[in-house]
Amino acid sequence: MEKKGTILNIPLFRKKLRGKTMPKAPASRETVESIKDNIIDEAVSLINEGGYADFSMRKLGSRLGIAAKTIYNYFSNRDELYLKVVTRGFEILHECMSGAHSSATSPFTRIRAMAGAYVQFGLDHPHHYNIMFSMDLPKYADYIGTEHQELAAMQNETALQTARLAEKAFRDLAVKNRKLRGTPTTHHLMRVWATLHGIVSLHNSRVTLEVGDFRAAIDRIIDETVKEFR
Repeated sequence: MEKKGTILNIPLFRKKLRGKTMPKAPASRETVESIKDNIIDEAVSLINEGGYADFSMRKLGSRLGIAAKTIYNYFSNRDELYLKVVTRGFEILHECMSGAHSSATSPFTRIRAMAGAYVQFGLDHPHHYNIMFSMDLPKYADYIGTEHQELAAMQNETALQTARLAEKAFRDLAVKNRKLRGTPTTHHLMRVWATLHGIVSLHNSRVTLEVGDFRAAIDRIIDETVKEFR
C-alpha cells in the first residue's frame, strides 16, 4: 500500500471520508507548481551528491518521503526532470545577469556588474552551479535524436540567452575601447569566464579555507580581471 506523504505540507494522496476512499479535488495550478519546485530543489541536491548515473526517481522519492510513482505525476521520467533542473539554473543565472546588465550606466561598469553577478550566482547556488558548469553530466548534444531533443533544445536556448547577453556587453564595450576591436568578442568573453569560473570553483570546493579568507579577496580579483577593459 502506498505510504502517505507531503511535499511542502501539500497532501499528495487521496483523502478518506467515512471509511471510504474519495478522489482528491484537482490541485490548483499554484499547488502543482509548488510541488514541482520542491521536487526540482531536492533533485538538485541529489544530482549534486551522486551525479546523473546515480540519480533515480526511487532515491528522489525516498528523500521526499513519497513513492517514486508519485513523482511521475509531475515529470514523465528522470531525463525530463534533469533537463528541468538545468533549465531552472540557467533561468536564475540569466535573471541575475540581466539585472546587472540593466542596472549599469556604462559599457565598462556593465561588464564589471555582470562579472560580479555571475560569481555571486555561483556562491549563492553552489549545487546548481556544479550541475551547470562543473560536473560531467548530459548536455544538449546527448539528447539529439531522442524523445527529449525538443526539451533539451529549450534548455540549451535558455543557457545561450545568457551567453548572448554577455557577448553583447563586450561588443558594446568594443565600440568605446579601440584596443578590443582587433580580437574576437568571444575571446574576451571566454578569458573572463575562465577566471570567474575559477573563482567560483575554488570557493565552492572549500579548498581555499586552507590558505586564508578567499571570499574577502573575490571583489579585488574581479576588479583586476576586468580593469584592462576600462
